[in-house]
This record gives sequence, C-alpha cells and structure tokens, in this order.
Amino acid sequence: MDAALYFELVDAIAKVDRESELAAITSRVMATPVHPLERRVLERALRTRAEAIALQSQFVMSEIYCSGSSEAKPLAASG
Repeated sequence: MDAALYFELVDAIAKVDRESELAAITSRVMATPVHPLERRVLERALRTRAEAIALQSQFVMSEIYCSGSSEAKPLAASG
C-alpha cells in the first residue's frame, strides 16, 4: 500500500466526530486494497474512534439529562 494513502486514511479516521462520517471512512477503508497488517491497524483505529464517539454521545446525553432533571440549589448554612 502507498504510505501516503495509508496515512491519509489514518488522519481521516482521527478527524471523524460523527457516526455518519465514520461510516463513510469505514467504507473507504474496506474498499482500499491494503496489506493484512495495515488493515488490522486501520480497523483497530476505526473501532477506537467508534467507541470514542459513542462515549462522547453518552456523556452529552447524560449532561442534558442531569442538567434538566433538577435545578441546582446553593447550599445554605443554618445558624
């Protein structure tokens, strides 16, 4: 595989921040003829990015859920 193409794919995977973009890059990686070792590395990078996007989504949803569930009340000292 051409090294420039390999690093272009690695960089494209690293820049992905949405599932739709990840699907497009995954299709591109699967359509590209690569050495089996390079394919494993690229697939691992895709899995890692997918997990990061999923965690980010869960984090955002939990922030929305927690901030909307109750209003923060300041603590008041009695005395």
